[in-house]
Amino acid sequence: MANFDVTTPVGSDLLSQGDDKIREFKNAMLDALRCGEAEGVESVFPGSSPSTDPVFHYRGLKGTTIERPTAGQSGLYYDTTRNVLQRDNGTSWDDIGQNIIPSGTKMVFYQASAPVNWTAVAVNDKFLRVVTAGGTGGSTGGTMAASTDLAHTHTTASHTLTTNEIPAHTHTVDGWTGNSPATHLSYGSNNDDSSTNFTSSSTGGGAGHSHGDTGSTAIGTFAYADIIIASKD
Repeated sequence: MANFDVTTPVGSDLLSQGDDKIREFKNAMLDALRCGEAEGVESVFPGSSPSTDPVFHYRGLKGTTIERPTAGQSGLYYDTTRNVLQRDNGTSWDDIGQNIIPSGTKMVFYQASAPVNWTAVAVNDKFLRVVTAGGTGGSTGGTMAASTDLAHTHTTASHTLTTNEIPAHTHTVDGWTGNSPATHLSYGSNNDDSSTNFTSSSTGGGAGHSHGDTGSTAIGTFAYADIIIASKD
């Protein structure tokens, strides 16, 4: 900063030195309002028309950690490398507002990697489930991955009928032989136009059967949006 001596001018100084002190004062103010930077780097002063409209435009300090000015002259600085707001304490830079989100807090992010100052949690291919506070929150479970293709398989097993369900029984069949117009059966006598009744063997009660209904149906995969869980450093 330019010389800013509050003890000058003294009463014994010559009037001809007054303009020097005025220029000294202006230069010191320019350096202070620009935070030690060149014209237009940090602030613009006195403006586009200094003779008639002097102004001060403070844009705020922002940049990478390497670009940050030396402590002791600037006030506040936003560090884009670490994404933190810092305060100049006169000798060094202190982070401020970094505890807005406590360390260890876990949050969901719709992006591929964790933000700066966050660390991704190793949780993969799972759905999110809402549980009661103080319960199992923060834990995982289940064995089937969320991206698993869903399918339904069904099988109808063989069923053996008991004598109570279908008791043993026979069937009597009417039949005709010979030259009858409706010749259904040709068992028994060979005489023309004769009819004979036939009785089947006993069946039912203890006989097993199967419907043969076995198969698999593909249902597909749930639609999803991939997210990550990250923990605050």
